[in-house]
Amino acid sequence: MLREWDRFVDSVPGSDVAQLSAWARIRREAGFRPLYLLAHLDGRLVGGALVLERRLPVVGRIGYVSNGPLVSGAVPRESVMDRLLMEMDVVARTRLRALFVQPPVDAQDISSGLRERGFRHSAAGIAPAASIRVDLRRDVEDLRGRLTKANRRRTRNWAQRGVSVRMGSPDDAVLVADLLARTADHQQFEPLSPDYVQRLYRELDVGGHAAVFVAEIDGAPAAALLCTRCNGTVKQRISGMDRSERARKDGVSAATVWHAMLWAKSNGYDTYDFGGLRADAARLLLAGCDERTANLTGSEQFKTSFGGEVFLYPEQVELISSPLLRLAYDISRQTRTGGRLVKIGKRVLRGGRRR
Repeated sequence: MLREWDRFVDSVPGSDVAQLSAWARIRREAGFRPLYLLAHLDGRLVGGALVLERRLPVVGRIGYVSNGPLVSGAVPRESVMDRLLMEMDVVARTRLRALFVQPPVDAQDISSGLRERGFRHSAAGIAPAASIRVDLRRDVEDLRGRLTKANRRRTRNWAQRGVSVRMGSPDDAVLVADLLARTADHQQFEPLSPDYVQRLYRELDVGGHAAVFVAEIDGAPAAALLCTRCNGTVKQRISGMDRSERARKDGVSAATVWHAMLWAKSNGYDTYDFGGLRADAARLLLAGCDERTANLTGSEQFKTSFGGEVFLYPEQVELISSPLLRLAYDISRQTRTGGRLVKIGKRVLRGGRRR
């Protein structure tokens, strides 16, 4: 059953590794267990969703769906989707105390359909609400021409400056975690644990859903980028770099991204996704505001320097079936302590355990 489901996920446009059975194995270490909702038509798998659930003290069992549910493009979408949303509603009301859903890209009908069933807008942030993507069907010089001036210059100078990029191997997962930790220390955020990074790479690499790119200066590792790949999209997941002055001046992080884009294009992928952008910033950019007005972070400015298209995912929705829990959740979001707890909960839902 799981092999059939994984093949199905890989066949649906807009799908993501967060719906693969490998992702369920990755999240098991954080206490989550998989629940598969599958739709069949004449014996064929035509739709479904991976729900990841876990029991929390006092609260009870909660669940989330990231980048799902999915429906085959070979069948009438409305009838299959209606049945899936009905089952998700049943699960949310009878099995779980709360269910959070981030639909896949361009699947606004999921948000509206769940809204009609009593779900509401969610600010839980179980997955990025916006991102930036590059259409890799353009020729290489067109892609290069859309880069910022600094990045265009770098693409032509890396070799003579001793910067090279190689494909990584499973052994490089430790390097990715180490460089991520250095970046986290510099930018003051909490990194994913080394165990989580290694497990993520190991599980996804088995099915050909991961790729690592390592930038080196004169043969010494200086930056690393871990991407996931599903259907026609390569997506950035984890990156880090050495904090030396030379690594910064030589733009080694940009080197990993540019080479990842070229690799994805040459291997038949049509989209490169930068892996996330704040929704507020995305809305301002889509409205025509410049980067300064949108108040982009350094990481977001870096992502916009590759000439991609800003887009919003469909609205995230939630159903908290217990009125008492819903009231407590809503009140907690309005207090400083409650806000910190919500942020911790978001990290648990979206990433590895704390180190």
